[in-house]
Amino acid sequence: MNDRSSNKTTVDGARAETRSDPAERQTLVHDAVWKPELAERLHELLYDRELGVDELDARLSELKLQHGDCVHQVLLHILSHLKFEPAEAQDHWRRILAHRLDLQRRLDEPVDLRVALTSYFVQVNRQLETPKVIELKLFEQTQASAYRDELTGLHNYRLFREYLTQEITRSEAHSMPLSVVMIDVDNFKAYNDRNGHETGNDALALIARLLRRSLRKGDLAARYGGEEFVLILPMTSKTTADQVAEQARSAIEQYSFHNGNYQPGGRLTVSMGIATFPADAREFSGLVRQADRAMYIAKSSGKNQVQLFGQNRRSFERVPAALDGEYRVLVAESHRLKTVDVSEKGLRFYTDRSIPVGSLIDFRVNLGHPGKSITACGRVVHVAELPDGRFQTALRVTDMEAADQSALLEFLRSAETAEE
Repeated sequence: MNDRSSNKTTVDGARAETRSDPAERQTLVHDAVWKPELAERLHELLYDRELGVDELDARLSELKLQHGDCVHQVLLHILSHLKFEPAEAQDHWRRILAHRLDLQRRLDEPVDLRVALTSYFVQVNRQLETPKVIELKLFEQTQASAYRDELTGLHNYRLFREYLTQEITRSEAHSMPLSVVMIDVDNFKAYNDRNGHETGNDALALIARLLRRSLRKGDLAARYGGEEFVLILPMTSKTTADQVAEQARSAIEQYSFHNGNYQPGGRLTVSMGIATFPADAREFSGLVRQADRAMYIAKSSGKNQVQLFGQNRRSFERVPAALDGEYRVLVAESHRLKTVDVSEKGLRFYTDRSIPVGSLIDFRVNLGHPGKSITACGRVVHVAELPDGRFQTALRVTDMEAADQSALLEFLRSAETAEE
């Protein structure tokens, strides 16, 4: 007879492990999870608002080098009060991460790690066989509090970071612009000093409500911190973002806040700055930084206004390029052109004749290598006559084949690298 309960393996000469003695198993698990130093470090990681789930997973791997295989065991005990052996805990952790991704795909929005964990143990693994009402209530509270700012009801910085990162990836995949609007309440310290922090908090909550009313479906408003807010406007050009921001700024300016008439200018107002992917930046920190810079220009230029980063309305970055090509207005004969600069969604070029604004034209541009050219269709958005008799024309691309789009992106990236 093979008595598995007596077949134990000694670890480090002290700790025995068995899978068949429940009482001994619980003792071993308890010894593992009772590690104050490790538990404290895990608490810090779990409540670090700037730490995403992927970064958390990487930190856990680092902790395993220091504390051994019990890291995931302690982690799950902190999060769920369930006890597992190290190998079981690691397996559950991998499944929880996969379950979280599945929930995000189905809900089409970020899912907090603790929500995914609760869902996993209630619905998938069913470790919580008889969840009580208080557990379901905790589930809802966890999901709400994880991504909501308690004062304003807006999304918090944690959600903002995850959502913007996700939207940048989506915008890049579909070659669509994405705009970020940074917002700061003007002279808020003076308002707080005069009226007290409670009234100041009421004003922030009202501003949050006005921001939400100004947004379209798919847009997101978040509290960035203190008296700063931020808007994420997916699939939105800089021009459209300016219109959305101006509507929100105007609504706040016109609202009668308590004692707002004592503020400079007689109103409680906000300053806003806009940056757009990919023209101003292509990654999270750069996009936020450029929007922040535009906001400070708005502050230094008199406040209560919207400023665009770079002082232009381009949503896609242009690179200098003197490329030869030709264009044709509808079915007319083709004419020569020379580009000034090129972006993913438009170009400027020189030509010897004026093209009416609004004209839809076909064009072909050589990308600097024999046989390497792209063709597309675009609409003329601006024409300026030059002293030498030529005309500088700005064109917005309206239709381009996928292969030509890929070739253009490759050219733009190589041009950007050469500039650096």
